[in-house]
Amino acid sequence: MITEEQKQIVKSTAPLLKEHGKEITSIFYKKMFAAHPELLNYFNMTNQEIGTQPLALANTVYLAAENIEQLEVLLPQVKTIAHKHRSLTIKAEHYPIVGEYLLKGIAEYLGDAATPEILEAWGAAYGIIADIFIEVEQEMYDALGDTRNQDFIPFKIADKQDVTPNIFTLNLVRDDGGKLLDFSPGQYISLRIKLDQLFHNRQYSLTKAFNNQYYQVAIKRENEHDPAGVVSNHIYDNYQIGDTILATLPAGDFTLNTTNNQHTFIAGGIGITPIAAMIDSFTKPEGLELIHCVRSEEYAAFSKDFQTQLGAHYHQFAGKKLTKADIEKLVPSGSAIYLCGPVPFMQEVEALLLELGHEQKNIHFEAFQPALSLIK
Repeated sequence: MITEEQKQIVKSTAPLLKEHGKEITSIFYKKMFAAHPELLNYFNMTNQEIGTQPLALANTVYLAAENIEQLEVLLPQVKTIAHKHRSLTIKAEHYPIVGEYLLKGIAEYLGDAATPEILEAWGAAYGIIADIFIEVEQEMYDALGDTRNQDFIPFKIADKQDVTPNIFTLNLVRDDGGKLLDFSPGQYISLRIKLDQLFHNRQYSLTKAFNNQYYQVAIKRENEHDPAGVVSNHIYDNYQIGDTILATLPAGDFTLNTTNNQHTFIAGGIGITPIAAMIDSFTKPEGLELIHCVRSEEYAAFSKDFQTQLGAHYHQFAGKKLTKADIEKLVPSGSAIYLCGPVPFMQEVEALLLELGHEQKNIHFEAFQPALSLIK
């Protein structure tokens, strides 16, 4: 429970979290991992290193504080995060630990300004936020049925193929006797590997519509960024056909809007992966447009499949910029639009779409980083 007085304290101190949230949550993670090193098995340490994970947590707590009187407005963001938590097997018992060390982070950073009244108010607010996540995530776990489906499951690699110089696919078949579950095109699965005595988890988009035989994911080897792709590169170098890898069942809310008759997909580079499953789910090219922006033609994953399925509805922009004039020509008015790719690419395309009069409600995103780290 939270009192009206505590709500006002939270709202009045929320700007502090907005201004210093990344610093506070960085302290939180350091303290929590020192006390509970087992939780390192759940977090993406690359996102910790580059700062997107602390920023995402800070924004989550800040938005909840700012909307403490009407938390229902945050339900879309909550569901996006809850899908990620379910795919990582985050459970209700983890939330009190997070709450304890989040308050310690606030107390340490604010020093004498963190009065008992402020800490108690934030503790009450966190309890409400945690309860919302726990309830939503429990519904997701319940929907999986069998308890075996609610944890990481052994999958056998049935096929492994290079599709571009830096992208490869894995076909995964369940190896524990359980059934594959159907999924919505655009969703992802989490893969888990053990490296340096820790589990490392990453989400990879499913690239084919459900076929009741295998899940296919596409993975980009990351050698051009610092830090390099720890999990992706390790899987490429060390996992072969016949090997077993751990995975959770499909999750994610970047899915088709079935109320629309016209769908336009705009992908940048590896952003084609969730879109590939969406395209695969259609039997006819009518009402579809696909725009794929890549550095060069050899980096256009699945291009032959798209050319066969979509014909003139497939538009490849290899080594050239997508302009406002291109979007005006290729994106029909009233279309449901699906964007996936590097964040600057999506932000630039979104701005052009809005300039051309496309409605915000028709533009859907998938970002390959913690979603609320995108909020500035």
